[in-house]
Amino acid sequence: MRKVICVPFAYDETMNSGVNVSKKTEKVKIYLKNAVVALCSAKYYNKECDVVFATNVSSDLIPKDIQEIFLSNEILVWNIPFDRYCFAPNYKWSLAFYKLCVLSYLIEKKCDYICYMDTDVYVQNALDSVWDECNHNILLYDVNHGMNTMEYVAINDEFTNYLGSNEMPTHYGGEFFAANLENAQKFENLAINIYREMQERQVVTTKGDEFIISLAANRMKNKVKNASPYIYRFWTGMNFRLISTCYEYNPVIILHMPAEKEKGIITLFDRYFSKGIVPSNKKVWKICRLNHQPIYEKVLFFVLKNK
Repeated sequence: MRKVICVPFAYDETMNSGVNVSKKTEKVKIYLKNAVVALCSAKYYNKECDVVFATNVSSDLIPKDIQEIFLSNEILVWNIPFDRYCFAPNYKWSLAFYKLCVLSYLIEKKCDYICYMDTDVYVQNALDSVWDECNHNILLYDVNHGMNTMEYVAINDEFTNYLGSNEMPTHYGGEFFAANLENAQKFENLAINIYREMQERQVVTTKGDEFIISLAANRMKNKVKNASPYIYRFWTGMNFRLISTCYEYNPVIILHMPAEKEKGIITLFDRYFSKGIVPSNKKVWKICRLNHQPIYEKVLFFVLKNK
């Protein structure tokens, strides 16, 4: 059985990507360092799996030190063109749709089990329980937004515009997908049909791949299960801190940490993974501000809030 853990990464300087990296000139370097941490931690705990960096970036644009880290850690690098799920370059989150493009190619490669995840994650254990789930379910991350959040109100308006009625589909994030080959094929067939209809009707979303993923999942409700026992999205910023203790208690396998993209994950790369070292999970929790918020941040936030 071939089990693939994949981190997709697309880059085109003319296209829009995430909003969690401040300087455009630093984007490639930051995302590559994040990918190293995600992939090497995944391989460390899942040695029997193919761990893959899927990218449309040519190998000569990947720094030699990054390539050497991939090689020494048995990380496979697959060059996959961004020729599916394509939107206009100025389309918000246009690069995020590359994940669905990669999913399509992984299905064509007949991988028995497929899991893809964002670059800004840390894998802190084996994915054995995820593969067990994949014998029955597709795992997607429910971002836990309801009508009491502006984010869900916005995407639900887009769902309603597309569907013609208010069905209130669950909002699934784009950071994680896991399924066996059969279910992945069924899901991707729905996804590509939604994409084609969006193109034909000129339907616009501001939510990137999450729009298509959520609508496809809504059509496969009996096969889709919330992945939150295995992955959690931790918000560790100074101004917005949304944390669960599930990094340690009833621990999830994958820590998704968008606010650490330029902070904690870069520290993990510089201090450990660039030197071939995998830190203890407790060190990861501290560096990535999961089990504490630095005093200076608390003071600064208090000052700014009361200014």
